[in-house]
Amino acid sequence: MSLLMVLLLMVQVVAKAGDLGGGSSGTPGTWYVGSNPSWVDPAKAPIVFIHGYNSSASVWWDGNDMYETALANGYQTAFIDLYPERDMWENGAMLAGKLRQIYEYFGYKKLVVVGHSKGGVDTQTALVHYGAHQYVSNVITLSSPHHGTQLSDLAHSSSAWWLAALLGNNNDATRSLQTGNMRYFRSITDGKAEAKLNRYYTLGGYKWGSFGSALYWGGLYLSSYGSNDGVVTVSSSRLPGGTIIREGAWNHTTIREGSHTFSVFKPYTMSEQPAGSNAFSAAESVAEPETNQIIKGGKAEKAIRESFVIEEGAESFQMAFLSEKKMASLKLKGPDGQEYKASRVEQDAGDFFKGAWVHTFKIEKPEAGSWKVSGPAASYLLVVGIDSPLDVELKKEKSQSLKASYKTKWIKYDHDGKKKLKEAGKGSKAGKVLDGDLAEPGVYNLTTEVTGVDTKGKPFERTIIESIYVDENGKTHR
Repeated sequence: MSLLMVLLLMVQVVAKAGDLGGGSSGTPGTWYVGSNPSWVDPAKAPIVFIHGYNSSASVWWDGNDMYETALANGYQTAFIDLYPERDMWENGAMLAGKLRQIYEYFGYKKLVVVGHSKGGVDTQTALVHYGAHQYVSNVITLSSPHHGTQLSDLAHSSSAWWLAALLGNNNDATRSLQTGNMRYFRSITDGKAEAKLNRYYTLGGYKWGSFGSALYWGGLYLSSYGSNDGVVTVSSSRLPGGTIIREGAWNHTTIREGSHTFSVFKPYTMSEQPAGSNAFSAAESVAEPETNQIIKGGKAEKAIRESFVIEEGAESFQMAFLSEKKMASLKLKGPDGQEYKASRVEQDAGDFFKGAWVHTFKIEKPEAGSWKVSGPAASYLLVVGIDSPLDVELKKEKSQSLKASYKTKWIKYDHDGKKKLKEAGKGSKAGKVLDGDLAEPGVYNLTTEVTGVDTKGKPFERTIIESIYVDENGKTHR
C-alpha cells in the first residue's frame, strides 16, 4: 500500500519515457524518466542529470545528445526541473526529496548524479545538508562553481547591477554564487561528516570561444583569474575532497554535451568505482588575479558619455560593451580623434548577463590617453582588458615605481535565518579595503577604482572587483 501511495504521488510530477521531447515543463519539482535500455546492466547505476542556473531539465536533450548518449550506453536516466533562479538552499531541499523518489522508482538502486554548473552546488547541498547522501553513490560535476564565479561578483558590483537587474539576473541564485558567499558555503560544508559519504568527481573547461562569440567576453573577463570556460574558472570547478577527472578544451556549453564528455566521466558512473589519486585539496592555492581591467557601468538617462584611460606602452586592449539593446550608433573614440565601431555584436549566452547585447572592440597599439565611448540612453556595462607591461608593476605590492590612489565602494549582504543573502547596506572608503576594515559579519561586494601615474608621470587606471566573506570573529576571507 505504501509503495502504491508513492507511485500515485509521483504521477503528477513524473514524465514517462516517451514524453522526452522538445522541452520540459519548467515546473520546479517535475522530474522525467528516460526510456529503459534494451538490457539493464545491474552494474550501471541510474544517472540523474541536474541542470544549472537559468536553465531547465530539457537542456540535457533539447539540442544536446547527452540523454541519447547515456541511453545508447545502456543507462537508465532521470532529469529534474529545479528553480532556475533560487539559491542552493531552496534547490537543495527540494532536490533531496526528489532524489529519494527517484531512488525508490529505480528499485532502491543507488544513483549517480551528474550536475552541470550550479547544479553541482545544488546537488552537494542536497546530499550534505538535507540528508540525500543515502540515495547516491557518486556525484560528477561539470564546471560547477564550487568556489563561486567572479562573473557573479561583477553582476552585483556597483558598476553592473543596473544591467544585471534589467536582464532579470539579480536574484537569489546569482547572489549565492558570489565568491565571498561560496567561501562561507565551503566553511560550513567541507568539514561536515556528510561531505565524505559520497564520492565526488569534477570536470573543468578552459576554452571560451573565438573573438566576439557568445561566451567570449565572459572568458575575457575571467581570464584575469585564470583558465576558464567563459562562465567558471578551472580552479573554481575543483571541489575540496573531490577527484579531478579531467580539465579539457570545453566551454561552459560543450562540457554538458554527451558527445564531448560522456565518455570521459562514464568510468565513474559505476556504483563501486573507487576514488582516484588526484584529489583536490582545499589548501591548494589559487593564483593571484591579474590587475589589467577597467570596468564602468550604470544607467544613462539621456545618452552614454563614458571615458577611460589607456596608459603609454600598452600593447593592445579589448572592450566588451554590454547593454540591453543592440546599438548601431555605439562609438569608441581614441585620443587622436579616430572613431571605431564594434567588430562583433552578439547576444550573451552566459549565465549572469544572458540576453545582453555584447559589442566587442579590439584595438592594437592603442594611442595613450583618454578614450571615449558614446551611445544612446541605456543601462550598460563596459569591460576593458589591457595587455600592458604595467600589469607586472601593479602586482608588486610595494612597488615604488608607481603612484596610485584607491577608492573603494562596497555593498554588504547578510545571511538571514535560512542562509539566504539580503542586501544590508552600502559604504565607501578613500583607499584600499584592508583586513579588519570591515568588521561586521557578512558578504561584501567590493569595487575599487585605481588611478595613478607610472614612472614617466603618465596616467593609468584600473578597476578591481572582488567579493569577500567576514566571519563571526571578524576574520576576512578573500
